[in-house]
Amino acid sequence: MNMDSHRKYKGNTAERIISEYEGALLRYAGLILGSGSLAQDAVEAAFIMVLKDSDKMMGLSRDQLLAELYRTVHHVAVTIAGRQQLCSTGTDVMAAVRKLEPAEQQVIILKILEGKSNAEISSIVGLSEERVARLLYKSVMNVTGKLKKAGLL
Repeated sequence: MNMDSHRKYKGNTAERIISEYEGALLRYAGLILGSGSLAQDAVEAAFIMVLKDSDKMMGLSRDQLLAELYRTVHHVAVTIAGRQQLCSTGTDVMAAVRKLEPAEQQVIILKILEGKSNAEISSIVGLSEERVARLLYKSVMNVTGKLKKAGLL
């Protein structure tokens, strides 16, 4: 290990930091996210987060700065990956809902996506509240079954 890496890294300017570390951080984020575009987003966000505290950045050693950048990129990339997974799951759920009978689709969309009460749904679809409750139960069970069958739950 180079002894200079523990000294304060005097060249800590935003331009120098970005040019020196961007490539390695993009590769790292790309491996986590599997997408160059998402990796670019993660690295840009990490640079903004780290570089916004310029006083702290200027006082870090080269190793400390690099560690801070990798930690921040990792955190941002994992957050992005989680959001992507959530969006993917939402798409899978909607695909399962689309496979339901029309009446089941209607009540589950009104309940879950529109936030309607059973009484409101009853009024909209012209069914009793009891029938709405049964349809909702059946719909949720069907969607859950489809997601389990697809290995998503």
